[in-house]
Amino acid sequence: MRVRYVHRGYFPARAGAELMTQYLAASMSRLGWEAGIYSNPVDEDTAAFMRGAGVSIQPLPATPDDTDRADVVHATDAFHPQDIAAGLDLARAWDVPFAVTPASAPDVWPDRETVLHGCRHADAVFALSMAERDMLRDAGVDASRLHIVGQGPHLPGTPDPARFRRDHGIAGPVVLFLGRKMRSKGYVTLLEAAEHVWAEHPDTSFVFIGPRWDDDCTERFAEHADPRVIELDMVDEDVKHSALAACELLCVPSTVDLFPLVYVEAWSCRKPVVASTFLGSGEIVANGRDGLLVRPAARPVADAVNRLLADPSERRAMGEHGYDKVRRELGWDAVADRVHTVYRTLIAARKQTEKAR
Repeated sequence: MRVRYVHRGYFPARAGAELMTQYLAASMSRLGWEAGIYSNPVDEDTAAFMRGAGVSIQPLPATPDDTDRADVVHATDAFHPQDIAAGLDLARAWDVPFAVTPASAPDVWPDRETVLHGCRHADAVFALSMAERDMLRDAGVDASRLHIVGQGPHLPGTPDPARFRRDHGIAGPVVLFLGRKMRSKGYVTLLEAAEHVWAEHPDTSFVFIGPRWDDDCTERFAEHADPRVIELDMVDEDVKHSALAACELLCVPSTVDLFPLVYVEAWSCRKPVVASTFLGSGEIVANGRDGLLVRPAARPVADAVNRLLADPSERRAMGEHGYDKVRRELGWDAVADRVHTVYRTLIAARKQTEKAR
């Protein structure tokens, strides 16, 4: 069996949609499928990243090549709607089932109609939450074709939290932001919240890890320049894992996500999260149990951070609840099993249809 994914990535970032595509392709390979990724264009750094995980990547063919005919075509990430359209065209040309994982929130879809057209004509659409599923159903996607899958942690690095603290001169508590530095992810909100946190916890360090994405990132960090604000660009997996292990809590008050992978990674390290309101956020974060949900503004974010910094026992309890949730409900094996079952069901149904013709 062959599956071809259509996805182009976010180099230099490693976004959740890209990691999901990599993990699905690698998981299907372990399950005996011949899995590969089509990308247009092929970024060589992204290709090296994928190939390092044992996943082949090649340019999206201008015309379908029957020698590479797949049994399933699966497009991921509505942030690149042209990939969903290309995947649908390819599946139709090969007359094989087509699957879509939007992965991105509707607020960041550049072309809503192209995304929804692909989802409405897909044989299967994978949603990350019930809220996303309901949104897609209300937008005209057949409910019988909607399937909910979760996220799994991506933490291949070896953590050394003590070294991370030493390397960056950190003695006090650490609040971590991990992700692309774009306003909708909440990095500016956290920068603005810092002064309110320092009023109660002056020795707190705020660590921001990830590529600068917005055009005004330099100005925003200059406005909030302080030795207690530590900004890092892309880091390797060891440093990322070390930062998660070293922090007291993760704060990514995003307003445009569906199921932030970084929350799962924080819970995997027994850390609570401070999150904001996005589609289905109350379904993803159990407010008061594994994290805190607040309005996307400086003062509410600061109040949540101060609450957790002031109460180590509550912080630890939330981290443990998050860890238990990941262990019980989340993980790439579970996601891959759900997707694999849908693939096989689609292929069997297609064969039955062909026999009936």
